[in-house]
Amino acid sequence: MVDPVLKAGLDRLRAVKSQRPTDPEPGKFADWRERVADALDALARVLPFEEDRIRARAEADAARTQAVDIRRQGETTS
Repeated sequence: MVDPVLKAGLDRLRAVKSQRPTDPEPGKFADWRERVADALDALARVLPFEEDRIRARAEADAARTQAVDIRRQGETTS
C-alpha cells in the first residue's frame, strides 16, 4: 500500500504536469515550470528514499533555472 501523503504528492505532480500550456507565450511556460518545481519540492519532502529526494530536488532546481532562462530570453526579445 502506498503512503497517502506520498500518493498525494505524486498526484499533485501528475496534475501540474498535465497542465503544460499549449500557448507559445513564454511567461506562461515559465510559470508552469515553477509550479512543476514546487510540486517536485513538495514530493521530495515525502519520498522514502534519499536518492529519490535528491533527484526530485535536482529536477526542481533545473525547472526553476529553466523558468528564469525563459523569462530572461523574453526580456531580451521584447
